[in-house]
Amino acid sequence: MPVPRSVFSSIRTQSLATRIVDQVIDALFSGQLEAGQFLGTEAQLTQMFNTSRVPIREALGRLEALGVVTIKTGLGGGATIAEGRPDQFATALAVQFMLVQVTPEEIFDARIGVECRAAELAAEHVTDEEIAELRRLLDAVKSPNLSRRASVERILDFHAAIVEASRSRTLVTLMHALEHALLNLYIAIDSDASNEFRYEGLHAIFERIEARDPEGAFTMMRKHLLNRRQSMLYRLKQVGSGKSRKKTVPFGQKPD
Repeated sequence: MPVPRSVFSSIRTQSLATRIVDQVIDALFSGQLEAGQFLGTEAQLTQMFNTSRVPIREALGRLEALGVVTIKTGLGGGATIAEGRPDQFATALAVQFMLVQVTPEEIFDARIGVECRAAELAAEHVTDEEIAELRRLLDAVKSPNLSRRASVERILDFHAAIVEASRSRTLVTLMHALEHALLNLYIAIDSDASNEFRYEGLHAIFERIEARDPEGAFTMMRKHLLNRRQSMLYRLKQVGSGKSRKKTVPFGQKPD
């Protein structure tokens, strides 16, 4: 069964497809539509919106690109409100970071906001199994003879596991988006120094989470990330000093 016609109003403006998209999204936010609900066939939607098939097809294409609907063709086909896909949103957000040339400072500051709160929540909700996994990931950071990429990946895996333990789907999604930026940025400009200093900071965070100390976990995470922010921005300044000491390297662009 398609959604009731009363959910939407007839469209009689020039930007038909845009208005259709807006109405569907508004209905979703207002709770009139939910994940998995059948929206209707193309023919049914033309009647609902009192318009032709052309703007309906355009609107459905946009909604599908946004991840709002899934479209099935053929017998029994039509548009259905999509199930949640946070990973898809995270990838799209990471792409937007690159397109708008988000700066390293913005990435680091966002990371501090996300991960400090995540560490606090993780200390409240973490299970014994997650503690064991965090310990395993922490030990992996100390593995000898790691490539720069492998080293960065293992450190980010540890941070990601903390965010997962927060039980906050919003923070998890934001962290996944930031990971795209952080991985490329760290590989491009991070030094070849030993992970020993980083390990000490990570271990301090782990101890506070293991002790179920939210305030301590927040404090240790903030201290660690502020240190990393300072060292990475200093490294950026060194790498970019050949052209201009004030030059800012946007996310997605390697320093000269």
